[in-house]
Amino acid sequence: MKKEYIVIIILLLGPFLDVASFLGLPFSLLVRGAFLAGMIFYLLYQKKEWKLLIPLLIFAIIILGYQYLYLHFGLLKALSAIFKFLYLPVAILFFKHFYFSVTKSKVLLIILVTYISIYLLSYVFQIGADAYLETDGKSGFKGLFSSINEFSAIIVCLLPIVTTYLKKNKKYFWLVALLIAALLCSLFIGTKILMGGVLFSILYLLWQERNFLFWQRPKKIKIGILISLVVIALVGCFLFTKTRTYQNMMVQQEFFQVKNVFSFDFVNRVIYNDRLTFLMDNFDYFKEQNFMKILLGIGIENYQIKMVEIDIFDIIFRYGVIGALVFIGVIGMSLEWKKLQETDKISMLLLVIISLTSGHVLIYPAASIYFAIACAKEKT
Repeated sequence: MKKEYIVIIILLLGPFLDVASFLGLPFSLLVRGAFLAGMIFYLLYQKKEWKLLIPLLIFAIIILGYQYLYLHFGLLKALSAIFKFLYLPVAILFFKHFYFSVTKSKVLLIILVTYISIYLLSYVFQIGADAYLETDGKSGFKGLFSSINEFSAIIVCLLPIVTTYLKKNKKYFWLVALLIAALLCSLFIGTKILMGGVLFSILYLLWQERNFLFWQRPKKIKIGILISLVVIALVGCFLFTKTRTYQNMMVQQEFFQVKNVFSFDFVNRVIYNDRLTFLMDNFDYFKEQNFMKILLGIGIENYQIKMVEIDIFDIIFRYGVIGALVFIGVIGMSLEWKKLQETDKISMLLLVIISLTSGHVLIYPAASIYFAIACAKEKT
């Protein structure tokens, strides 16, 4: 019971740790680092998942020595790299054997409301920072959070779980209020991921009730619903052109002089924010390295070349081919997909999609922890 309370308290502290990180305070690294050490100790002490944990820890020690002695990174930088690498796979192994005595969705609801409340209050009182430099020409407000990508990923992955929980408990007022609050966040922050995630959550809720809302209705009502959906879609497209998200996309398109929306350049420059260019640059740089660096990576603190910000490629380039195989292998072998609830699967898939588009998920503990929590069970 004490273990559960400690874990829940650490999870509830998540939003405040991210604010502390924005303020330059070390609490995030200290608390999450201690949590990682605690998870490892628990798994070792309870002799759980040793077949996956021991090879993972051995590789982590190798990477630590490699980055410190061979790449000549400072000890703190090497430890930070190992911290990011270990956090998600260790958390999955830990939460596989963790049981919530309280409703897991209720804990996630509190976390989600805390994130959204902090952001909206910071926007109202203009405490924090803009998401972009004035010279970028884009607009957006990130408030008291360092990374708008991590903040967006957290909101998006929690929404399907929390909104489904509120719907099942018939808390319709709070359901609508939460969706409106999340939509406001997406309008203020100006990112494609957050706005798309909020719209997906709304569509997912409607899909859950498709029989009641559509299939069980008379034919004339169905036709009316379809016409209404077309009108809503057209109005939505028009309103989208008034949002910061659209305006930021147009700034990106104009800056790179992209004329054809059905081109690779549009996908790369506007949709992916030039990440595919970063991918090609990283690949060209990576393939020129020696055999050791190809196997064990160029190091996550290597600032000679910008990170791709597509997580799987950053793992390959920064931790090497062996590192990517170990990371993906441990996660793949530890997941019990068939035992997961539908909303947990949806949350995981959303995080994977975000990791492949805007990144900042798999090796970023603030966001990756929610991938692992999906593996946790509830006591019945």
